[in-house]
Amino acid sequence: MSALTRDPRLVPPLTAKPATAPRWDWPDPDEVTPPPMARAPGRYLSDPRWPVSPPPGSWPPLPDGMAPAQDDPLPPEPPSALAFDREPAPPVTLVRPPPPPLPAAEPEPAALHDTLSAGAARQHDPSPSRAAYRMNRLWLTPAFRHFVRLGLPVLLVALVAGGWLSRPDNRAALSAWVEGLVDTVQNQPMFLVHRMEVQSRSPEVAQGVAAALQVSFPVSSFDLDLPALRAMAEDFEAIEQAWLQVRPGGVLEVRLQERLPAMVWRHAGGLDLIDATGHRVAQLASREARADLPLIAGEGAPEAVAEALLLWAAATPLQSRIRGLVRMGERRWDLVLDRNQRILLPEDGALGALERVLALDATQGLLSRDLSIVDLRIPSRPVLRLSAEALADLHRNRSSLQGAVTQ
Repeated sequence: MSALTRDPRLVPPLTAKPATAPRWDWPDPDEVTPPPMARAPGRYLSDPRWPVSPPPGSWPPLPDGMAPAQDDPLPPEPPSALAFDREPAPPVTLVRPPPPPLPAAEPEPAALHDTLSAGAARQHDPSPSRAAYRMNRLWLTPAFRHFVRLGLPVLLVALVAGGWLSRPDNRAALSAWVEGLVDTVQNQPMFLVHRMEVQSRSPEVAQGVAAALQVSFPVSSFDLDLPALRAMAEDFEAIEQAWLQVRPGGVLEVRLQERLPAMVWRHAGGLDLIDATGHRVAQLASREARADLPLIAGEGAPEAVAEALLLWAAATPLQSRIRGLVRMGERRWDLVLDRNQRILLPEDGALGALERVLALDATQGLLSRDLSIVDLRIPSRPVLRLSAEALADLHRNRSSLQGAVTQ
C-alpha cells in the first residue's frame, strides 16, 4: 500500500512540541550506560534492559477529572490529513548542559605521601591496647573493685593517721583533747548525782550499807561503778541481794533484800543467826534475844538446816518441851527435850522415826515416863533407857519382891 492510499487514521500524527524553552535532562540517557541491577543468579532468563522511553499506550488511562502530565500538555490530535499535507514542525534548538568538571590532577608522590600520612593520623584504631585490655579485665574482678572503692581509701587514711600518730607530741595532744572532751560531757548537770537513798527492812542495816559504800556527792553518774557498789553491799552477811540505780533528779537508789533468820546456831564462838539456807545472818548476843527461833548445835549443823527445819515442823506437839537439835558426827540429829530426855534419830529416815515416837507418846504416853533416851538409830530394834532414879527404883522393887538379901 502506498502513502497516497494509506488510511490517515492508521498513521500516527506528528505532534509538535510547544514553543517553550527546550528541556534537557542530564545526563543524556542515550549517552549514559544504565546502572547494573542487583539480581539473584539464575532468576532471570535474560539481562535486564533500560528502556529509553515507554511505548505508547503502556500507561493506563487517566481517571476522569485528572489532567495529563506537564511533559505531555497536549493530547495527540486525531489524524485529519495526510502526513505530507502537514506543515513542518518548527526547529528545536537543544542546549547542552555544561560538561562535568574534570578530575583534579594527581598530586606528586611527596604530596600524596603527606596526604596519606595526615589521613592515617586522623583515623582512630577502635581496638584496645594490651595494657587497656588487662586493666579492663582487672576491673571486672569483684575483689579488685572492692579494694579500689573501700580498701584503698581506708588504707590511705590509716597510713596518714599512722604517720601523724607516730610522733609522741601528737599522741599526747590527742589524748589531752579526748580527756578534756570526756570530762566536759560527763560533768554536765544532767549527769550529776547529789544524794543516796537506801531502802531496807532494818534501819541498822541501811545505815551500815550507806556508810560502807562511801560515795562522795556530787558525783557524775559516769564515775559511779554500780556493779562494784552492788558487790560491796552484798558483802554484808545480812543482805541476800542488792539493786542499785540512778533515778532522775540525781538520786542513787539502793534497795536491799535482807536474809530472814530461821534458826539460832550455838557453836564454840557463841550464837549466830542463820537463814533457811544455812547462811550466817548476824551474831546474836544472847539466846533470850531470839527465843522464838529453834536452837541447833554441833559441827555441820548449818549445812543440814533444811532437815532440821523439817524435824522442827514435825515435832509441833512437843515444841513446848524441845530445847534444841544437836548434830551428831555431822551425820544425824538428836532431839533434846526437857527433863534431860533425848531422842536419837537415825541417819536415814529421821522424819519417819520421829513420827513413830510421837504416835507412841500420843497413845501410850511414852515420853511422859521416866525415860532418858529413846534410841531409834536402828529402826527395827528401838531401845529405851530409863533415868537414874527410875533404874534405882526398879532394882529396889525387884529385891523386895524376890526376898533377896541385899548387903
